[in-house]
Amino acid sequence: MSSGAEPVNWHFRRLTRPEWTALYCEQMERDFPPSELKPRELLAALEDRGVNTLWGAYRGETLTGYYVLAQAPGNAALLLDYFAVLPQFRGTGCGGEILRHLRQTLPEGQYLLIESENPKDAADLADRKTRERRVAFYRRNGAALSSVTVWLFGVEYVLLTLGGTPSAEQTKADYQALYRYMLPEERFRDNVRICIRQDG
Repeated sequence: MSSGAEPVNWHFRRLTRPEWTALYCEQMERDFPPSELKPRELLAALEDRGVNTLWGAYRGETLTGYYVLAQAPGNAALLLDYFAVLPQFRGTGCGGEILRHLRQTLPEGQYLLIESENPKDAADLADRKTRERRVAFYRRNGAALSSVTVWLFGVEYVLLTLGGTPSAEQTKADYQALYRYMLPEERFRDNVRICIRQDG
């Protein structure tokens, strides 16, 4: 008789439009503040253009988390546009498993860009600690903190990279190219600011 734990059967698959629409209403609207969550119609339009793909992470037959990837033709970076673990599975290692899967399945020559709210821009001490925990989680799971900071639709983020070692200049250029591809030029100009920290 084996005393070891049963192996966990993980699988990851792209969600259909009806699946992710239901997920948007049931989870994403709770997991992300309105300032960070794109309208459902915009996500659908980006999917139709081949920019966004929406994925579910399953342990057995149970959905444990989800993520959205964004890409532009010829860009070395993929953007982890949204990423969350369902509340009942947080703290169980599911988030780390999803990041491991993403790192292992990156296309040759590409890397993942991750946005995380800047701890230095926190509203108070509790908010700062929450933001620091998020950055620490990504770093613990193999991501590197870049020296690139982003102001995006009124929210300030630091950028992390996973699966590659791009320079700060390349990180900035790839991120800028992704958002120029995703957004109309006027919205990009008004809502996206990217800089390289001199202290980074």
